[in-house]
Amino acid sequence: MSCSFLNIVLSILESECSSAVCNEEQKSDMLHAVKQARNNIMSWKAHQLRSVHQDQAKCSVLAKMKSKCDVLLVQDWAMKFMPRKFREPQSDWFAKRGLPWHITVAIRKSEEGEQFESQTFVHVFQNCLQDSAVVVSIMQDFLVSLKKEMPELERAFYKQDNAGCYHSGYTIVSAKFAGDIAGVGVERNDFSDPQGGKGICDRQAATIKGDIGRYVNEGNDVTTAIQLKTAIESGPGSCAKASYVTFNPSSTRHVKWDGISLLNNFKYEENGIREWRAFNVGPGKLLPWSQFEGVLQVPETLEVVDPPSQKLSTKPSFKKVRHRHVNKKSASDPNAASDANSREQEDDDDGENVQASPLFPCPEEGCIKAYSRFVSLQAHLDTGKHKRLPEQETLYDEAKRGYASKLMDEGSRIFTVQLHCEEQNSQCFSPLTMGWALKTITKKTRFTQKQNEFLKQQFEIGEQSGRKADPNEVSKMMRSSRDELGARRFLPEEVLTGQQITGFFSRLAAKKRLPPSTVNREESDEETTREDDRASQEQVIQSEICAQVTREVSLQHPIVSSSGYNICELMRMGKKKLMSLSVDMLRSICDELGVDVSDITQRRKNPFISRLSKLVGECGCTS
Repeated sequence: MSCSFLNIVLSILESECSSAVCNEEQKSDMLHAVKQARNNIMSWKAHQLRSVHQDQAKCSVLAKMKSKCDVLLVQDWAMKFMPRKFREPQSDWFAKRGLPWHITVAIRKSEEGEQFESQTFVHVFQNCLQDSAVVVSIMQDFLVSLKKEMPELERAFYKQDNAGCYHSGYTIVSAKFAGDIAGVGVERNDFSDPQGGKGICDRQAATIKGDIGRYVNEGNDVTTAIQLKTAIESGPGSCAKASYVTFNPSSTRHVKWDGISLLNNFKYEENGIREWRAFNVGPGKLLPWSQFEGVLQVPETLEVVDPPSQKLSTKPSFKKVRHRHVNKKSASDPNAASDANSREQEDDDDGENVQASPLFPCPEEGCIKAYSRFVSLQAHLDTGKHKRLPEQETLYDEAKRGYASKLMDEGSRIFTVQLHCEEQNSQCFSPLTMGWALKTITKKTRFTQKQNEFLKQQFEIGEQSGRKADPNEVSKMMRSSRDELGARRFLPEEVLTGQQITGFFSRLAAKKRLPPSTVNREESDEETTREDDRASQEQVIQSEICAQVTREVSLQHPIVSSSGYNICELMRMGKKKLMSLSVDMLRSICDELGVDVSDITQRRKNPFISRLSKLVGECGCTS
């Protein structure tokens, strides 16, 4: 019942906007904004449910793992490391090329079977493509080395994020072959929901970066892959092993798998691969191995240039996830020691912690657990279970629960009352359809000719002025842009988002850099999507920098209004072009550009045009 309140509120807002007393343009804007807000809220709600549900895959694997026989492997590419010097001139600070490094964290149960142990391994490259072929070779190399260290290892479980190098057909299928080569059976491969939070690899990367920073402060340089490997292993306690490897693929690998972006869980069976869209929902769909015959090859082997340091061989490779600290008082007092152990056991349970003044709450959204020691919080994030409760419980909810408990305890008989709602809100109480939170693929909409012309015009203006157009500002400009008669140029449904405009600008910029012979080459939808995702991040960073430095007081060519009109270009084309604009449009342009037209009382176009021509005379284009 409480879940339906959200739909009720959104329906009320939509009805109020429909009956609002305003013009049609404002009403359409409000209805479009409510529709977008509804879609965004439901998308966020589905994402939250998927993130919590997919986290159960890791918990189920950790629960059924056997001591020394099973291992959970979490993989992720760390952000490329920018070379650093102890004494670095400013000229060396620019045009750096990052060093790629890949992190693999292995988690297993200890011999006692009560605690978890972890090992971090880093593969450092001087230069490589972060694609599926490299990931599969890393899987094979790590499983081979782990099998030598753990001869009793039998099964491996993978957990990865939704990066393209992991969530691809070649990586998923070849992970089984990489395990067979190493003599380890790969059982499952589970993926987290996109933007599902930081994982253990990110926390290990932060610790390693701290070790590298200390290594540089000691007077060392980290500019090559070998130096980066040495810096990683120089940390106190050597939290990670590292090896410098190279990879030269002989051919490109690709496995066609329709709808793989919608799948999140895979189980390797004797007859094939069983796939799920959500963890443990339904029996799954079995794909036979015969479907992949003819496209699979044996994973290529990494060339290890510099293996892990021999100094690390004398230290235990797997370290306990949870470190128990016993102070002097607890060491001398057995009662105090037993109390400390009980508190540690309390942290492992699913129940709520009862520690006094916990300092480190769980950063996971919705989790209520908190700990008095940071190491306990890390153990909870790495191998623990989140306990989620509603952030706020109203008195009405508490009264309903109390009323239900009274009925259950006393067993009294109460007449049931059926709730009736109005016809317009009858859909608000209908249950959600099955599969509403599953991930879906939105079809790409092609831009209309009107949208293309407007975006190309804004892009050319940015090229001429040297100030790149901000996609978010262009999106706002599309809402307020009007034609010669003062009518709205774009409907609310035709206004593009900043991300769509960013992808369009990035494609235009890429075509300018390409030779003329390749500009007209047709691009597939998959290549366009990949290009948009890669270029959008670069464009966002550039837009943020440009937005801070382009706010100048003096006029710059070209003079452009928020409606999208290039005043310098219109003035160059002659007076007839400006005469095609309405008086209201000319007045709004003058007000926007700061031209004083308060003394003009007649509804004539010539006074406004003369003021604009005087303004253009001050622009640098006329000098």
